[in-house]
Amino acid sequence: MKHVGLGLTASLAMGVAACAATIWTDNFDSYAAGTYLNGQGGWTDTASANNYQFVAAGVNGSVGVNNGGGSQQMNWTSHPWDWADVAVGASVVVGMDFQANGSGQFDDDRVGWVLAAGAGSSSYHFGVQLDNSDNGAPGGLGTYFRDNSGNRVLTSKLIPWASLSTSLSNWYREQLTVKKLTSALGVGGAQVDVSFWALDASGNPVGSPLTASYGTIDTSALRGFSGTVYPMFKNYSATGGNADNAYFGIIPETGSWSLLAVGALALSARRRRA
Repeated sequence: MKHVGLGLTASLAMGVAACAATIWTDNFDSYAAGTYLNGQGGWTDTASANNYQFVAAGVNGSVGVNNGGGSQQMNWTSHPWDWADVAVGASVVVGMDFQANGSGQFDDDRVGWVLAAGAGSSSYHFGVQLDNSDNGAPGGLGTYFRDNSGNRVLTSKLIPWASLSTSLSNWYREQLTVKKLTSALGVGGAQVDVSFWALDASGNPVGSPLTASYGTIDTSALRGFSGTVYPMFKNYSATGGNADNAYFGIIPETGSWSLLAVGALALSARRRRA
């Protein structure tokens, strides 16, 4: 069974040395509803083989993912990578579609990456997450960083909850973009930006995305910038919403490429789905 459910691995040749743009996508439509994610398509369920389950309740009635219980994450272990191999000026992007619950809320709906050494623990995450009450109400789209000792860095609400304007059971797309600014780890080593789209019933973005920047970070002080890491996604069970359309990529610096277009890549392929 192909793990690239969209039927593509988009390699966008741009002539950028050591960093041709590659986007990996999985819309989960190639998996059978009722089966479990663990061990399929290069995915690992960090708790057990019977937690994340494929369901016929994704975007536009397609196959999506449901978390059966707990705070486990999905690690895309077939796509290991290392920050040291990313060219200066290139950006790492990770995104996924999340469904709000019946109250229009999210809880720990996270995208980012995880260290191989701690694949089953949030202590090894670097990313951002949608949460209606994280670090005090009313939450929003915020950061999820850990320092080198595993302590959580204070959450920054990049897009406040009120600005998200979420509605009950609707679908939204969350994207993390991290641009490499320096070859050596250290202060100002990367810039972190987020994007948030509302989706219509067919999975099409509604209007322009909300965007925000955390600014630069000290890549020597945070976990996730040294050694092998894997794309990571989390759909916490405390809310009733499902997840769908995972994507990850490394995009070279180029004036002809919009990072926001990455968020529409999975969508354009979904529109071609029979």
